[in-house]
Amino acid sequence: MKCTVPIVGFALLALATGLVSGCAAAKSDGAAPGKTASYHAAQADVELARLLVKLELRTRGVIGSHYGGADFAHRAWLAENLLLPAAVADKVFHQVVPEVTGGRAWVKMVVDEPRNPHNAGDATAIAMLADIKTGQPEAIRRTREAYYYAEPIKAKKACLLCHGQPTGESDPYFPQYKKNGWEEGQVVGAVVARVAPAA
Repeated sequence: MKCTVPIVGFALLALATGLVSGCAAAKSDGAAPGKTASYHAAQADVELARLLVKLELRTRGVIGSHYGGADFAHRAWLAENLLLPAAVADKVFHQVVPEVTGGRAWVKMVVDEPRNPHNAGDATAIAMLADIKTGQPEAIRRTREAYYYAEPIKAKKACLLCHGQPTGESDPYFPQYKKNGWEEGQVVGAVVARVAPAA
C-alpha cells in the first residue's frame, strides 16, 4: 500500500492532464466559427486548473477516510508510512503536475502556516485564500501570467487528530509540529491550481 497510492495518483494525473491537452488540440483543430485556437487553449487551461483542484481534494478525501474508523495502531501505521492526506497529495501533485505540464502548472494546499514549504502560495494564491475564508465556494483569478482556480479545504474529523484542539499541543504522530486548533467543518485553507498559457 505504501507505493500504491502515489502510483495511482501519478497515473490519474498523467491521464487527466493528457486528456485536457488532447481536448485543447482537438478544439483548436476544429475551431468553431468566431473562436480562435488561442480561445480554445485558454478554455483548456481553465478546465485543467479545475480538474487539478478537484483531483487533489479527492485524493485527500480518499486517504483521510482511512483515518476515520481506524484504531490508534492502524493510524500510527498509516502515519509511519506517510499515508497521510497531505503527504500523499502533496507528493503526487508537487512532483507530477509540473512535470507533465512542462512546468506551466502547479496545484497546492495553501494555508496560513504551511507545514510543507512546497505549499507556500504566491501572492495571487494567498489573496484567493482570503476570498475562500470569507465563505466563497470557489475563487478565480486571471493574471497576465496565468489562470488560477481555488476551492476551500474544510477540516474533517480525521484532520483533527493532527491539527485539532488544543492549539499548540504536540501532534501525536509528528511531535515536531504543533496542533493548529482546527474545528470540524472549519475552512482551513484552499486548494489552488495555477496554469500558465502554453508557449
